[in-house]
Amino acid sequence: MTAPDQTIFPSRPPCSKVRVPGKVILSGEHAVVYGTPALACAIQKYAFAKVVSIDIEGVHLIVPAFGIDQHFSHGQLTQLAHQTQSRHQKFLQDSALLCLVIESPAQFFAAALGASGLAVLLADQPGIAIELTMDLVAGGGMGSSAALVAAMLAAAFKHIGKPLTAAQLILKTTHSEHWQHGRSSGLDPYVCIMGGLQRYQLGTAERQALKPLSACFLVSTGKPDSSTGECVEAVRQHNFSAHLWSQFSQVQEQLLHCMVTDTEGGSLPSNLTTMVSVIAANHKLLQHIGVVPKTVSNFIAEVESKGGAAKICGAGSIDGDHAGLVFVAGVELGHMQKLCLNYAYEMQEMLPDLEGVVYFD
Repeated sequence: MTAPDQTIFPSRPPCSKVRVPGKVILSGEHAVVYGTPALACAIQKYAFAKVVSIDIEGVHLIVPAFGIDQHFSHGQLTQLAHQTQSRHQKFLQDSALLCLVIESPAQFFAAALGASGLAVLLADQPGIAIELTMDLVAGGGMGSSAALVAAMLAAAFKHIGKPLTAAQLILKTTHSEHWQHGRSSGLDPYVCIMGGLQRYQLGTAERQALKPLSACFLVSTGKPDSSTGECVEAVRQHNFSAHLWSQFSQVQEQLLHCMVTDTEGGSLPSNLTTMVSVIAANHKLLQHIGVVPKTVSNFIAEVESKGGAAKICGAGSIDGDHAGLVFVAGVELGHMQKLCLNYAYEMQEMLPDLEGVVYFD
């Protein structure tokens, strides 16, 4: 397989590159599945896609993070999409486990390409090679699967001269997110593609004017032992009351009040003390639904002993000691560094991404 001289494909650019940010859910995880609002923010950690033309038909997919270096024909892409969709349908009918829907990362990305309609557009054209890289943590609550698929589809469609609108890209990415998570709310694709701070509910969102954040950090506690889909299903089976989800909604509104500017550009009345109190209340709700592992709860208790608050940023985990990302506010940098060192956790400053999907020439 080689990248041929560009004169063979006069309508195609030599290379198409796309960057898509990851995201964190600041409030409303799990509750968003039941129609209540969630507050999420794109972050300055990214998935990258690079697409070039090749001199054979089909798609050559390279994803070093998952050890993928494989070629797929048009027919294979379409077949994998149909097979994956069929397994997901069986899951929705309670006749198959979620863990059986996706057989491997390579097949997941290939099926996403097949379901997107790309294979049909490539049927009478030479092929493409797609390379995906990222500085996101897979399975860590950063929306890595949505960011990778969005970057892949955005770059591929642009390369063949059929660029997708943001709405089209969100729709196609959400389709594969259902396979990954069982019943996706659509939050991850929307926030990753649109960027910024978003109040998301039932497939629609309102972008919020985010004010500067101080003393806010993201802590990586390690990849959860449970998938997002498994956590969502475990919570669903508890059949929690609508009142509980309304409590999540109230917390989300309070946190939103702490983080945004008003329409005149000034900060809404808030302070760090209020924000810490709201985050602590959110954490207690997440503990109640059983998605915060004991070790992570202990870490958060130590954060609280230092005058701050913390909560998981994603689905959490129903097994093991890890829960992906944790959002921390109200603790001095020195204290945070010591705490994370004690738990062997990695930390970073919370840096929002305000651009969403970005195309590079």
